[in-house]
Amino acid sequence: MKNNSSKKASSNLVSELIQPDLLSFLSNNSPVLQLMIDTLPVPIFYKDIAGVYLGCNKAFEEFIKLTRKQLIGRSVYELFDKELADVYQQADQALFDSPGNQVYEKQIKSLQGDDLFVKFHKTSFMDTDGNVAGLIGVIFDITEQKRLEAVLTKHATLDDLTGLYNRREGLRQGEIHHKIASRGGSQLAVFMLDVDYFKQVNDRYGHIVGDKALQFIAKKLLSTSRMNDVLIRYGGEEFLIIVSGTSEGDAAVLAEYYRETLANSAMSLDDGKQLRLTVSIGVSYFRQQNLQTMIHQADTALYEAKGRNRNTVCSF
Repeated sequence: MKNNSSKKASSNLVSELIQPDLLSFLSNNSPVLQLMIDTLPVPIFYKDIAGVYLGCNKAFEEFIKLTRKQLIGRSVYELFDKELADVYQQADQALFDSPGNQVYEKQIKSLQGDDLFVKFHKTSFMDTDGNVAGLIGVIFDITEQKRLEAVLTKHATLDDLTGLYNRREGLRQGEIHHKIASRGGSQLAVFMLDVDYFKQVNDRYGHIVGDKALQFIAKKLLSTSRMNDVLIRYGGEEFLIIVSGTSEGDAAVLAEYYRETLANSAMSLDDGKQLRLTVSIGVSYFRQQNLQTMIHQADTALYEAKGRNRNTVCSF
């Protein structure tokens, strides 16, 4: 019995040694702990239940451009502007209210005003009484990852030359508008535009000017369009516009407005001369047909417009 009591006492002593009061341990800024976390390349920080910083590693100092001395003993409201401090405090409080692990991404501004995207990994810790005592957090800078995602998204959805929707994404957007119209929620029209005599532009001025001409037209279309118009570079010198929420009469007027705006605009060439470009437009209206049929009908009307000496709007 005596041996058993000794073993139990030893076991309790070991347990106390390997399970210290973490709050006290972090608050004391142990040199051993500091040496260990300073070797890690990712920013690490820890706070108490009041949101006051207890410490951090060198990577965190470099990340937020503050020294450990400036950080310890201060809250986010003493270090950052209120808007950002509110975000940090609300996230911390959510973790304290539901202890465990917390992972989230956030766009923030550095103290120098740079936009950064970061991912927080945080975990709460308890005191010896089992109450939430604070949190330990790790920050991963994912700014370059987000920038790459934005570039890939742009390439996947926009036409590189004109900045309008590419054909695939434009048709996907068009299907959304078509579905709304099919459910009786809106009216719908499709405009198919073709640049008149575009081959002559390429033959006379070269493909560089031809590309600039397409960019010029795209810019004019964007400046003329309404917020809910879907503008698509359909292919080559053809553009497709999905128009929703407009009656047939108003859609016809809008198509004419597009045509007239382009006809009355001139593109400046490098030699100071002006290049005037016109478009022919075919229009179709939603009458319960699918989107592909509407596009085919607009294309048919477009060929009729081109047959009428171009720079004309025709409806199917």
